[in-house]
Amino acid sequence: MIYIPNDFVMDRTPQGYQWRQEDMSEIPRIRQPDGTIFEPFLRYFAYGWLNKRFKAKTSMEPDSYSLREYLCHATNLGLDWVAAGADDVLRSFRNSFADRVKDGELSSAQVELKLHHVFNFYMTIREAMPFINGTPMLRFVGKLGGIAPITSRQVGGKAHWSGWNKIDRRPAKRPTPNVDDVERILEHLRTAAMVPLDGTWKQSLRVFAAERNWLVACCAVRAGLRRKETASLSLRKIAEALGKLKIIEMPVGRWRSSVQANPLNEAVYDLRLRANIIAGIETYAARGYTTLCLDVQTKGKPERSVEFPLDLVLDLLEIGVWQVRKSLFERWTSEGKTDLDHDAIFLSSTRDGKRLTIKSVGDIVKDAFNNLLVAGSGHRLRAYYFTEMAWLLWNQELAKAGYRNDIAVNNVVLNRLADLAGHKRPGTMERHYLDRAILRHKMKANRPSLDARKGMMNALISVSWQLDEASCRRLQRVIYAFDDCKDENFFKVVDAAINKYVALKERPHLNKALHLRLVMSKTD
Repeated sequence: MIYIPNDFVMDRTPQGYQWRQEDMSEIPRIRQPDGTIFEPFLRYFAYGWLNKRFKAKTSMEPDSYSLREYLCHATNLGLDWVAAGADDVLRSFRNSFADRVKDGELSSAQVELKLHHVFNFYMTIREAMPFINGTPMLRFVGKLGGIAPITSRQVGGKAHWSGWNKIDRRPAKRPTPNVDDVERILEHLRTAAMVPLDGTWKQSLRVFAAERNWLVACCAVRAGLRRKETASLSLRKIAEALGKLKIIEMPVGRWRSSVQANPLNEAVYDLRLRANIIAGIETYAARGYTTLCLDVQTKGKPERSVEFPLDLVLDLLEIGVWQVRKSLFERWTSEGKTDLDHDAIFLSSTRDGKRLTIKSVGDIVKDAFNNLLVAGSGHRLRAYYFTEMAWLLWNQELAKAGYRNDIAVNNVVLNRLADLAGHKRPGTMERHYLDRAILRHKMKANRPSLDARKGMMNALISVSWQLDEASCRRLQRVIYAFDDCKDENFFKVVDAAINKYVALKERPHLNKALHLRLVMSKTD
């Protein structure tokens, strides 16, 4: 069996957790696929915190991800963690990332940092865990040319693995904005559009720019677009996607050479066509669909498919094209300009008909962050998008699995996130956002709701095969009634009927040990 890192579930120690009479709550804790806590990592982080090797408990997170990946790699090689503490295993770990580095999913510096985290673990574990099964812990790290399984060398007065390459440090990544900050940014960008027009072209430009800037940020927040993807957004691609759904009638002949007119451009002045397009999208949404797949130009590849929320598609057409761009084109045409980009959605008001540049897209959002004193940039809005999508996908797939978490749920979410990001395969980014979604589920505030859903699904699963067709249909109607009904009297009647006619039984559940009990040695 081949494992992936997410098979080694990672969380944090609970509040009140003690180690050597010190508070060790909220330090990383990694479980093996069988559910047992991997003790060496727990001791490593506890020892590191006790001896000030980490500035904050949150700073342990990068190390924990690296160590989890290494443990997964060693397990797939058929090695336990002791046998994995060797130069050749470290080299094979580096080589396992070669394809992802080549595809641009990881940088070489990121891989070297992972190796450095693993090296630090093996260099420290003898102090953190002096004995293993009653025998003294092996000394894993020694000087180059020595007999230790991991060889080291001095770089700038510090010990490093002998095969380690120097890392070019990058500035610390800015935090991902929370939902309140994102709403403030979107509201700030659109504020000027709320002011009534006074008839002057200068003031009209400010209103048009505010609507455009708001839509630019929405593309990052609600569709996860990069700067280049936003700047190159094509009206022709939207038309092609709507044409596949028969919402608009695509022209024949030389459509792809732009000789034929785009129906979405024709709808600028054809109000009946415009109303039909809007009605078609709304009908598509009424059938249960929430997104439209559009092809966008992206980095390193010609195109990737992106799921645009239908309400964002409507905003782009109704506000971006049929209002803002229409007014700009009318003004510039009256001034005698003919070189207008009819395929662009976002236009520069200073370049008269030219597409908004990639730099301008980034500056628009960055200025909003700076004006509101929110740490971050447009790229962090993309991070916000993946944070929320991981949460939504996790909820969706967990519900489909009957609120029983397993590797299939993880794999589906990882693959969906990779598709949304435009990556060939799930990588560190996707695993990071999935882990955040899982931890979000385990937050104390979410536990009562999640436990209630688990109880409901357990009850349904345990009795559903015994119910006849009529009972299943009745239960289906009751579930929908609970979702639709807002009358408190309905729930009072249901509760009264249950209390009178139904004897609820709590079905017993076997208590399974989630992990091995840790026994501290006398040296602790």
